[in-house]
Amino acid sequence: MRFNRTATGLTLVIFAAGCSAALDEQVDEQSAAARKLYKDVTADSIGKSATVSPSKIDLSFRNPFFHDFGSNGRTCGTCHQEAFGWSITPEFAQSRPVDDELFAFDGSDCLAPGESNPDPELNSTAMLSKALIRVDIGIPATADFTLVGYTDPLHCPTAPSAAGLRMYRRPLPSANTAFLSTVMWDGRENTHPPNNTVDLIESNLATQANDATRGHAQGESDLPDGTPERIVKFETNLFNAQQEVHRLKLDSRQGHGGAEFLYTDTLPNFYIGINDVLNCAIPNSCEPGYTATFTNVVFTLFQEWEKHPPRDRRAAAIARGEAIFNNKSFPIDNVAGLNGPNDTLGVPSPLTGFCGSCHDSPNVGNHSTSLPIDIGLVVPSPVGGLDVSGLPTYTFMETSSGRTVTVTDPGRGLITGKFNDIGKTKGPILRGLATRAPYFHNGSAKDLNAVVRFYDERFHIGFTDQEKDDLVAFLQAL
Repeated sequence: MRFNRTATGLTLVIFAAGCSAALDEQVDEQSAAARKLYKDVTADSIGKSATVSPSKIDLSFRNPFFHDFGSNGRTCGTCHQEAFGWSITPEFAQSRPVDDELFAFDGSDCLAPGESNPDPELNSTAMLSKALIRVDIGIPATADFTLVGYTDPLHCPTAPSAAGLRMYRRPLPSANTAFLSTVMWDGRENTHPPNNTVDLIESNLATQANDATRGHAQGESDLPDGTPERIVKFETNLFNAQQEVHRLKLDSRQGHGGAEFLYTDTLPNFYIGINDVLNCAIPNSCEPGYTATFTNVVFTLFQEWEKHPPRDRRAAAIARGEAIFNNKSFPIDNVAGLNGPNDTLGVPSPLTGFCGSCHDSPNVGNHSTSLPIDIGLVVPSPVGGLDVSGLPTYTFMETSSGRTVTVTDPGRGLITGKFNDIGKTKGPILRGLATRAPYFHNGSAKDLNAVVRFYDERFHIGFTDQEKDDLVAFLQAL
């Protein structure tokens, strides 16, 4: 059965000043109404997630985000579904009919533009297993490295070459984009340097909207004048987070979970570079006129629960998990882009840090500046049991030195053409995690337990089983 964006399981609930309560969640309604917010509540596997917006959340084709401007039937909404944290999941892909536009072109493992996909089960294995979109990028002509080898477990008929490499990546959420410092995993849409103000990031998003229409939707022309800006306004007005965990309301008992707090309290204080772990030492990394002093206390959503542990076992676990995220220190070593052997930032390796050292944006959890790094996700056999089966590998050689590296995704290196940038990606926003597994850019972590296990092994943190469970409970509550 074809998935319907307004089907049962996605309840559209509009709250505005003067609206009467329509559902059982009276407190939520009145709170949102007082701030003139619109709110959608969506059931998920552990409770409910929510999206709030100061503008009507229009899911119809009249909204250019859901309008078909291309040639293969796709819209922005094809890969950005509200019910799945404004991304998509393998379960969503598996629910689609065989002729769905999701499986067209780069929704397949190998198919060329315009080539039909009669059998997604055969041709769209990356999409069906991990909800990965294919990204085709060539090596820049000015690159200081060359491709010297590859493996292709997908057995695509066209071999990789300098003109075109195939990567497979998760669609990033289109909600909470008001907090972005980098557009796309590899930053390729950071096209308005120095990319260090909200206005410049919004310009980047407008460019990305047009490029996505030209690319993913195979549009034959640019978007009409003003349309990219309308898409960006819709995206940057979406704030998504977990609302309830097994009937535990995350904004109860002086908690600040849920999407509303993102809009009312987090957004007004945000700027590019806020709480930057490098204290804005990199030139033009932070918004002009602002400085940053890092604190490891990145999340304060459940501070009251930390101070006064609730009797509810789930709430107590969430509070303990927030404290672990903020306060558990461990050695951060050999992170390319931060303190790797070829980095010149002066950051020691190991650096005694915290989860928030890289996820430093307060109550959001992405990196607040554009700082692509490689934490070990792109090696052919990552630690922690991450599943990279089905992904191609590429071996590159630095022209000047003869050094080689083998990765499943060259990341930022294909954008800058620099050998030292191979494998680097951005850190994504952590809000709304529970609705959009699998995780990391390549979907290699099937659940949040796998995410925590990876970090524990990669950085030799030494989490106890209780700490792992508590940290997962906290991440689910974001």
